[in-house]
Amino acid sequence: MSRLWVVFGIWVIVATSAGAHVVSQLYAEWSQPKGKPWEMAVQFEAGYADPSIRADPMAPAPDRQWLVNQGEEGWERLRKEAEQYFRECLILRDGQQVIPWKVEFIDFGKNPPDFIKLLTDGAYLRMRVTPVKPSAGPVTLDWQAGEGRPTFVVKLEGAEGGYLTLNPGTSQVIGKEPGKEPARAFGLLWTAFRQGFEHVVPQGWDHVLFVIGLFFYRRKWRPLLAQSLAFTVAHTVTLGLAAGGIVKVSGGWVEPVIALSLVAVALENFRAEREANNHLRLAIVFGFGLIHGLGFAGALSEWLKPGEGFLPSLLCANLGVEVAQAFLLATAWIVTMGWYRSKGYRWVRAVACLAIAVTGTYWAIQRVGWLG
Repeated sequence: MSRLWVVFGIWVIVATSAGAHVVSQLYAEWSQPKGKPWEMAVQFEAGYADPSIRADPMAPAPDRQWLVNQGEEGWERLRKEAEQYFRECLILRDGQQVIPWKVEFIDFGKNPPDFIKLLTDGAYLRMRVTPVKPSAGPVTLDWQAGEGRPTFVVKLEGAEGGYLTLNPGTSQVIGKEPGKEPARAFGLLWTAFRQGFEHVVPQGWDHVLFVIGLFFYRRKWRPLLAQSLAFTVAHTVTLGLAAGGIVKVSGGWVEPVIALSLVAVALENFRAEREANNHLRLAIVFGFGLIHGLGFAGALSEWLKPGEGFLPSLLCANLGVEVAQAFLLATAWIVTMGWYRSKGYRWVRAVACLAIAVTGTYWAIQRVGWLG
């Protein structure tokens, strides 16, 4: 018994120090018109241009209206911070030579600025990055390591096509180096699938705990499949609506509610099995699945845009989420084989549900800013 409470304490300590589910990434499109230097159009999430938001992984992402309200003085500060942070993250090289580059903030070509409107109501600064002098050879992108650094997704054009994903501390080469193959750029559908999967595993701790909470309801395939189906249908609906621009996503309320969904599911697991109400359970899962769909949309909104290939990409992103969810449920099933009928399992289940509820409560309080 004492060991279970030690495990519970460790869980709470880890959970309170862990980040949220948000997929942190910056997105860019690389192009090189024939006979002209390359250029890169970057969608820079404005939260990374504010040191106080950037330093707090639990801080909700600012919305577009927040950006509009900054005014001339605020915009100047954000532009300086955005360029400085981006230069800290990205080093461009031609062979061993560092490529000097310059930045133009596209939005400020008009007065008032013409800030981009994406699938969600996020705040973004558009930057055009170009070399100071044309570079003859292939370009190496070094994405620097660092605490809290986002991943960098780059869409390529032409024969290479597809998407490059640079995690902190990695490099990719655009163009073919002598004796080497060019960097492998994954297609849109595979990128969408991978982004959906990674949004849950390994980056989505709140979604991981939600799925584990579903598992601890009953270790039987019928209720597990019913809950999984209800969750899938619900978040597919809102993911599609949000990604299509029909509904707006505000992390200010979505993220705290997602955290509260952990509390609701975990505490509902304490209902005695003979008193369990499957219809109520499915309604709870479906309702919170709608909210989780908005969270998925917020994470995928930077590069998933209406237009050609939108629907297949949306379906592949959702498939990635579902495969990750199935992986978690299957793993939990295998781990508990052989001892799930024992008294020890019942205690583990109870302590785990309590830990999930405590974690969800802490995250909800943190996400509304009550912990400073």
